[in-house]
Amino acid sequence: MNESLFDASMLSAGPSVLLRPLSMSRFGSSYVLYVSAVELVRLVVRAGAAESLSTARGYLHDTPETRALEQQAREEPEHFGVPGWIVLGADSLVPAYSEGFTDRIWVHGVELVDGYQRLMALALVLDELGPAHLERTLLKVEVHCGVERERARRMYGHADRYRNTRDAQDRLLLCPHVRRLLEANWERWTFSVRRGVTEGPNGRTYRMAEVTRALACLSGPGPEVAHRVASPEGLLSLWGDINSPSYLSIFHSRMSPLGVMRAVESYRAARAALERMPSRRGEGHGRLMRYAPELIHWASCRFLPWERLHENSGDFDWHSEIRHRMSSHTEVAFSELVRRYEQRVTYVRGQGTYSRTAGELWLWRDLTRGL
Repeated sequence: MNESLFDASMLSAGPSVLLRPLSMSRFGSSYVLYVSAVELVRLVVRAGAAESLSTARGYLHDTPETRALEQQAREEPEHFGVPGWIVLGADSLVPAYSEGFTDRIWVHGVELVDGYQRLMALALVLDELGPAHLERTLLKVEVHCGVERERARRMYGHADRYRNTRDAQDRLLLCPHVRRLLEANWERWTFSVRRGVTEGPNGRTYRMAEVTRALACLSGPGPEVAHRVASPEGLLSLWGDINSPSYLSIFHSRMSPLGVMRAVESYRAARAALERMPSRRGEGHGRLMRYAPELIHWASCRFLPWERLHENSGDFDWHSEIRHRMSSHTEVAFSELVRRYEQRVTYVRGQGTYSRTAGELWLWRDLTRGL
């Protein structure tokens, strides 16, 4: 190891760590190292590590993000180091020649600029499962010395201001079935996970939320998926769980642009039919119209061969059936749901009977049994 690559200086009060990097590059007074996680985790397992490393915050053990880091370290340790960096400030990097090593370096005066939560998650899993569990976990490490140390501290301190965090809708791109839709022939339409389905540059747009709810409306045999995506929170939870049975019941290998457009047409027709009903129908137990419209949409579409939604066959005229029969089927479905609702749930004045019960999954299952 070439000693001229390192900035030797007086040791500071910060901790030191001996590392055996698998590779190392220098850019001015900054370095990029690939290091075994087991070696680097030693920085954070000592008492008072957060203070001695000058971290901005202690371990945020109860946040969803931290729990996700811990879960990834347990379940996919070999992938843990792929996204993200561990960023260190240091007084110096010195070859460990005096200890008889030619492939190891001392990092003196360490400051943990960014990555404390990641290292602590690894430390917890190391304690639970032992070093063998993390033997394939490789971390990308930046080490900044001299003036670069202060710049790194300043820029990483504000980094969250410039970061557009991905959400569950963005991560739909990880789904192979959605990727096939992106590559499919939509004729005059286009499809993306952000915009949904769009007709030309200035035409109609069906947002991804509407597309998902439309597919759920044509799902079965029960209303569970339609119930889940009825709320914004449920929609995001479904998008974020692309391996779940619920997700795979509507986003699967058989789906096609034709089926998506059929679902949207059906869903929109059911919504329009419900909205055309006189407002007086929404009184009493008819408040299902207000508190559970997605239930009524789902029930209205049961006359359609939803199992064959994505099939390109001509034995059922989807467009004609939706156009001429959706209104009557919505009327029948609504009346039957209200009748069953009156039988299942007794109205009690002043207790929010309808708002409290109409959105419950147990009720949806009960009201739609046999439809």
